[in-house]
Order: sequence, then C-alpha cells, then structure tokens
Amino acid sequence: MIRPERSAMPNQDYSEIYPVDVKNPFRNPTEEPDYAPDYREILPEIAMPECRLPLYPQGRERRSIRKFYALTFLAVLFGYLTALTVFTLIQLIATVVLQQIDMRALDGTLPQNYNAILQQFMQDSSIMYAANLIAFLLGNLFGFLVGCKLTDLKLRDFFQLRKFTVIRCLVYVFAGLLIQQGMGMLANLVYEFCESHDITLASPDFSFSGSWKRTAVIVIYVVLVAPVTEELLMRGLVLRNLSRVSQRFGIFLSAFLFAIMHENVAQFIYTFPLGILLGYITIRHHSVIPAIIVHMVTNGAGIVTELLRMHLREDVFTSFSMIYMLTVLLFGGASLIWLILSEHLPDQTPHQRSRSLRVASASPLLWVLVSMHLVFTWLAAK
Repeated sequence: MIRPERSAMPNQDYSEIYPVDVKNPFRNPTEEPDYAPDYREILPEIAMPECRLPLYPQGRERRSIRKFYALTFLAVLFGYLTALTVFTLIQLIATVVLQQIDMRALDGTLPQNYNAILQQFMQDSSIMYAANLIAFLLGNLFGFLVGCKLTDLKLRDFFQLRKFTVIRCLVYVFAGLLIQQGMGMLANLVYEFCESHDITLASPDFSFSGSWKRTAVIVIYVVLVAPVTEELLMRGLVLRNLSRVSQRFGIFLSAFLFAIMHENVAQFIYTFPLGILLGYITIRHHSVIPAIIVHMVTNGAGIVTELLRMHLREDVFTSFSMIYMLTVLLFGGASLIWLILSEHLPDQTPHQRSRSLRVASASPLLWVLVSMHLVFTWLAAK
C-alpha cells in the first residue's frame, strides 16, 4: 500500500543495474523513499560511478546482506531468551520464598511440591501476568536495544513521523479493528473444526475472573507494554533491517515473525494480516507511532469487550456487541476498501527478490527462531 503517484510496477529488467542511484539502487518506484537505511552500509562502492549491481548478489554484498539479516534474527532471539530467563528466575525466586515461608512460619506443614503449589497460586492471582509483563518488557526492550547497537540504528530513526493526520489514524484504526474482528471469526471456525476432530489447540487466556489487581496487570500488559515493546522490536528493528533490500520482504517477514511469536493459532490467524497493515503504515509514515496506536486500540477493544461482557446484563451486552460489530463492519470496511483502492503494498524488482528471502532463508538463526516458537506452540497445546 503505497501512494498512488508511486504505484507503478517496478522495473522487471533482469540485467545489471547501471548506473546505480544511491537513493534508489534497485530502481523501484513503488517503495517509500528514504525509509530504508542507506544501501552503502551494505555495499559502499555503489557510490562509485562504475559500480554495477548484478541480478544475484556476489561476494561482499551477499555476505553483508546476510550479516544484517543474521544480526536482526539474533537480536530477536536474544530478546526472546531474555524473556524466558527472566520469567524462569521470577518463578525460582518465588519458589525459594515459598519454601522459606513454609519452613520458618508454617513449620513445614505444606506439601513438598512447592512448584505445583506456586504454579496454581500464580495462575489464580495477578502474579503470573505480572511475571509475564516484566519478562517480556525486559526481553523486547533488550532485544530492540541490542539489535539497534549491532546494526547501527539510532532511536530517532523510529520516530520521524511524516504526514500522519487524524483522518488517517482513524482509517488505520478501523481497518485494524475489522481485521481483528474478521480474522477472530475465522479463528473461531478453525477452533470449532479442530475440536470436532479431537485436535487440541492452545488459546490465549485473558479472562478477568479474580481480583482487580489481576485485571489491572492484564490491562497494562495487553494495552500498553505489549503494543509499545512489540512494535519497537518488530516494526522498529526487524522491519527496518529487513527493508534494507526490499520493503515488501520486510513487511511480510516481520508480520510472520510477529504472528508466530504469539505461539497460538488463534492469534496467528489475525496478527499476521494485522502485522502487514502495521508494517505498511510504519513505512508509510517513517515511524512506529502509528503502528503503536493501532496495536493499542485493537488490543484495548478486546479488553473492553471482555470487561463489558462480565459486567453488563446479557441482553444489554448482546445489543452492544451488535452495534459494535456493525460499526466496525461499516467504518472498517470503508477504510479497508479505501486503502486497497488508493494505495498499494510495495512490489519487488528481480534484483530485490534475489536478495531477500533467498538470502534470509540461508540464515540458521531464522530457522532456530521459528523452530523455538513452533515448539512452544506445540507444547502449549498439549
């Protein structure tokens, strides 16, 4: 989805690119100018008049592209492992504290399975969500900061907001809500099909039964911490580095990684298309701020709906749900149609295709990252 004046198909010439335009080395008119980092960071000699870009990257260029991809995947993996480590440490500390309380204050009257007792207590209270909040706050931020350091990106690079109006904000928000609503219905159908065939799928648990503290922690995590830190990591670090060669590739792979990191089928079904929208608006406006806003609103809409379901009479909630669904269908449908008709995702030239997925898929770190998320998705379903 790129502005109409740049919606022409990119050059499909398979020959060498010569001369090379430093600001648009792949001669792609469908991409957002000045969004991707300078290609001279990958191939400094493109600034020389005699430089040519072959169809397939060679030698130094290929190694440099692989390096940026690998460092990006490494940073995301580091953030994920940091989150797992922090969460595990919180559990270990809580187990030791419980053991000491049992020995010193309760004279050993508790059963010795402290870990099982703690797990049940954490699930029934706000502690589990607080631990997740702390773990993924630190993990996502550390992954983002480490990745920026490794790939020489500056914090200001992610907040150069351009041409972002209130009208556009509303269009993106309603489009995001429509994606959430439509894909949520599809996810429900998938779950019903799997249940009818005795296939178990994990689903996210954001129920608000319990204390107000549990509810508060869930709201802070889902509406504030997750949107800000996930967007910095995925639409900030990952999207910008993957877009060094191709913005289209950056949008789709960052959306895929964003979806798979949720580690359940239901959220994958709607976070993948939502990630494509978030990637586009980040590139379109040179900033993660629009993506953060849309992410916050879509997450917040789910939270508000669940809270109203709990506190309103069934007939009142049913009426509210119908009004909300029709509003999203009307304004979200109009917004999505406008985006599809007036703007387009960036395309790729043959030279970009040979430098994007073909090179990234050769990175072992990408497969390690994907495999870890798939394993945890499978474990969660057991």
